Amino acid sequence: MTSSHSPRTGPTGVGLLALVAVSLFVAMLAVIPAACHRTNAALKTQSDRPNILIIMTDDQSHDTLTAELMPRTKALIADAGVTFNRAYISTPLCCPSRSSFLTGKYARHHGVHTNDDKLDGPTIANQLHQAGYYTGLIGKYLNSWPGDARSEFDYWTAWKSGDVDPVLNVFGETQQVSGYLTYILRDHALDFLDRVPSDKPFFLVFAPHAPHRPATPAPEDENLYSDLPPWRPPNFNPESMTDKPSWLQSKARLTDEEVDSRVDKFRLKQLRSLKAVDRSVDAILGKLTAEGKLDNTFILFYSDNGYYWGEYRLVGKNRVYEEATRVPFAIRYSPLSQVPRIESHLVGVIDIAPTLCDLAGIPTPADMDGKSLLPLLAGGATWRDAMLLEGWPTRGEEDGLSRKARLQDLGADHSAHFRAIRTDKYVYIETEQDSRELYDTTADPYEMNNLIEDTSYLKVIRQLRKRLRREF
Repeated sequence: MTSSHSPRTGPTGVGLLALVAVSLFVAMLAVIPAACHRTNAALKTQSDRPNILIIMTDDQSHDTLTAELMPRTKALIADAGVTFNRAYISTPLCCPSRSSFLTGKYARHHGVHTNDDKLDGPTIANQLHQAGYYTGLIGKYLNSWPGDARSEFDYWTAWKSGDVDPVLNVFGETQQVSGYLTYILRDHALDFLDRVPSDKPFFLVFAPHAPHRPATPAPEDENLYSDLPPWRPPNFNPESMTDKPSWLQSKARLTDEEVDSRVDKFRLKQLRSLKAVDRSVDAILGKLTAEGKLDNTFILFYSDNGYYWGEYRLVGKNRVYEEATRVPFAIRYSPLSQVPRIESHLVGVIDIAPTLCDLAGIPTPADMDGKSLLPLLAGGATWRDAMLLEGWPTRGEEDGLSRKARLQDLGADHSAHFRAIRTDKYVYIETEQDSRELYDTTADPYEMNNLIEDTSYLKVIRQLRKRLRREF
């Protein structure tokens, strides 16, 4: 840029050529960001704002959105849009995660650390409702919410209990409804679409309970996948974990009976219960197609957290490792992404609310921790290279136990707070009053080799420790 101010020549001969070249270069710099955000700017000014459909499953492992297990969802959303293969839940537990979705904030900022904590203040649903969206919640809301209808939702069908003949709160009235939960919720979603006013865009959160415990499959799916091999990754129920923090070393190895009941049989039930979700997604997107709304609907499919199937002797969630924090995450939205692709940038649940603000053309609150995904969808963005992972594990809940078993497990100490910085290559973990951890997730994707005592990584450890304290 300094050449444009150089006194060496006037606007003739070589100097003129240089001036033209610099002018072209400056013009190109102006065009590049404009091209990257042109579609987004158009969204903010057009009167026909996009519809928004969020499909959120419960406790679904990141590697289960496949052609074998969820063929319709994969074909209609993932294979027709962008699949984010490094999407993370910053606090991998239902209520904190869902609160991060609703606020765009890390749990340390929205204050919901466990499933018993209540979420205070407005959410993205309030913002969209005030902006003129027809809003709906169908399925699970927050564990700490009693189920009563909330005013920011025009349509309210909240799950309270049960997978068969469930108890729901429908438009403020608690009632038991006959049938299988996922299909009941599907029918309410179709009813919601019938009720959307012709002059309004819609915002719908479709949140099935599956595949959360007890993971009851639909009757027609009870015998699916009988020949599926058992789940035995390299980090499954290890004999020794001497490089791990003491809280994990103290975990007893899973017995054969526990592996059979809490891992193998329960995993099959979870996978089987996803089949009804897959059919429901097909029905909902089929209706959008019939109504001519599919291409103008932003569709996100993801899970509120992942799940452990015996890795590191764990069963459940709310721990820092990849199996609980990483989730399936796919977006279909034709105006910004017409060619299906895999996206490898670090994204997370905190990015959903800012994205929805961007879509709707409403101001993004300054206290949101996330970033709009629209520039990534459009194919160009300066993006983060690190994310925060943090949790406040509660007694027994993260271990996938029933309520009765959790009450019997009160003698165990599961309360250590953890925080970690997840980068493109490493995850550095600190657990209160326990040893630290460092994993090279490129070379060691199963996080089996703790590098915290390896002197060749001292510089990396210092840098990540400093970033964790400074940035988060």
